[in-house]
Amino acid sequence: MSEATYKLHYFNLRARGELPRIIFAYANKKFEDVRYAAPNFGITEGKDIATVKASGLLPFGQVPVLEVTTGGKTHVISQSHAIERYLAREFGLYGSSNLEAARIDEILEALVDVGNSFAQQVWTKPREEQAEALKKFVSETLPKTATVIDKFAGEHSDSAFCCGKTLTLADLALFHTGNMLHTDWKDFPNIHKSYEAVGKALEKYLAARPNSCLLYTSPSPRDRQKSRMPS
Repeated sequence: MSEATYKLHYFNLRARGELPRIIFAYANKKFEDVRYAAPNFGITEGKDIATVKASGLLPFGQVPVLEVTTGGKTHVISQSHAIERYLAREFGLYGSSNLEAARIDEILEALVDVGNSFAQQVWTKPREEQAEALKKFVSETLPKTATVIDKFAGEHSDSAFCCGKTLTLADLALFHTGNMLHTDWKDFPNIHKSYEAVGKALEKYLAARPNSCLLYTSPSPRDRQKSRMPS
């Protein structure tokens, strides 16, 4: 059977489309990176999102969506976390046991909480206040969860990685979160070790990836009617 092929659909920015791209890069797997313009977020380069919405490809009417073609059949996977976890399992990045996978999930769910807090404390601010709100979030809110994750990583790994002896989705997700929030986790030694190891492994990808818009520099919901953070 021929190897599966992949096509990722997302806006021409990082946000919820970037972790799947990072997973592909680390696993050294080819994929088609289909990027859409997002004028509401200041992104004018890319395909027309209305076209893919009209095509019926998007089960929930939003991106990201991953097309996986294998055995002559194409499967569509939606929802960012489902895509990330599917790819991690496919590429051997979900631990060496069911228990290790559960530890990875614990970190991933903690990062979901971080994302929810970020949305409330940063994203809902007027655009001109978002940069300052991000600084406050990183200095005051983020350390509470980071302290717990750092202790957790120290208890469940004796390597440079956060869950077990090899790099997993948890390490990639922490790296991506650090990138998005402009922190290298230097005050949290176990997370920082992981961050540095991932950064080294991804040097080629990071040097070449587009300098696409980060969320906190985009128009916030207060700047637009009926707007929401891109999925």
